[in-house]
Amino acid sequence: MTAPRTTVSIVIPTYNGMATLPAVLRAIRAQDGPPVEIMAVDSGSTDGTLDALMAYGARIHEIPNRDFTHGGARNLGANLATGDTLIFMSQDARPARRDWLIRFLESLSVPNIGGAYCRQVPREGATPLEAYFQGYMYPPQSKVYAPLADPNAPLARSFFSNACSLIPRRVWEAHPFRTDLIMSEDQAFSRAALWAGYAIHYNAAAIVIHSHGYGPMALFRRNFDSAYSLRGLARETVGGLAGRGIGFVAGEIAFLVRGGHWRWLLRLPVYEAARAMGRIAGRHAERFPLRLRRALSMHRRWWG
Repeated sequence: MTAPRTTVSIVIPTYNGMATLPAVLRAIRAQDGPPVEIMAVDSGSTDGTLDALMAYGARIHEIPNRDFTHGGARNLGANLATGDTLIFMSQDARPARRDWLIRFLESLSVPNIGGAYCRQVPREGATPLEAYFQGYMYPPQSKVYAPLADPNAPLARSFFSNACSLIPRRVWEAHPFRTDLIMSEDQAFSRAALWAGYAIHYNAAAIVIHSHGYGPMALFRRNFDSAYSLRGLARETVGGLAGRGIGFVAGEIAFLVRGGHWRWLLRLPVYEAARAMGRIAGRHAERFPLRLRRALSMHRRWWG
């Protein structure tokens, strides 16, 4: 595929990102391909993040930390950006090669494209559990999600990730990110775009380095928030969810055995129990008192 000519803005929500952001900005500025505008929406950084953004020529818009939402910050950045093509990135998703931008823009050649997302590979020093998860969610083969005919199609049929995504401005203007979700605003966008007749492209040739080394409690909290945000987007049956979960764990066990990661096999039951319990609790969080929801969430401020 050849990328159409376009103007590009990269929108990055930032907050105390000095551990990862300078390397991300350096990789963006080293890209082959067209020049890009970097539009940062910062929610109260105090660690030098603003200085790093200025050093790499980013435009910066500051908001109070209390006003941050994943969807709202991205919408604000997109509104302020000038490009016809919007790329949304996390402050810890680093382009792996100099051809990342050129490869990613090739997604614009997909007929009726509504959005695209990158392949994510694990960071240096990632645990085997991180490596398996990234390989499972972001395989080396690209694919195109066709428009949805059934609004209750499984969530796997519309996966999307704002850790590194691309959306034509005209599509984002018609389907901005929801601001009433803790997270998973990317999944909600993808379903809206697919339901409106657009295609979504998983572009495995555009690669970023991105993964998280969650412990069991952090994994529980993240899945609690994710499941709470995803409720209502699709009618997932218990059997369907259980089947996919069993398939995921079976593949994970095989991956660990092949790699000789015996120590991680011993940790696996606690790790996957935390994931499953977080999802179950999140799906039923409305039954919990507000104080308990805050205690179980990774984004406690969101609950008010």
